[in-house]
Amino acid sequence: MALKLIPTRRPIARTSDNLGHGAEIAGVVLVFFLIGLGLDAWLNTTPLFMVILSIVAVVEQFAKMYFVYTHQMRELEKERAEVARGGQGHV
Repeated sequence: MALKLIPTRRPIARTSDNLGHGAEIAGVVLVFFLIGLGLDAWLNTTPLFMVILSIVAVVEQFAKMYFVYTHQMRELEKERAEVARGGQGHV
């Protein structure tokens, strides 16, 4: 009876890091908000830069989220089409 010292390697499970994406969105918006707050304090203006930079950050993050999601869905479609044709894919 031979001892099996090396474990068999399990396939890597794909996980979605939604909490990380949410924290990234909140962090970017907060940083842009604080930069705008600093610019408004430095230039002695109304909260113009604070509002503008916050809106820019939100729009940019949603655009990034859209493009990342679209890319991921295209990759999954390719993978599923390959599996349907009899290939292995990334299980």
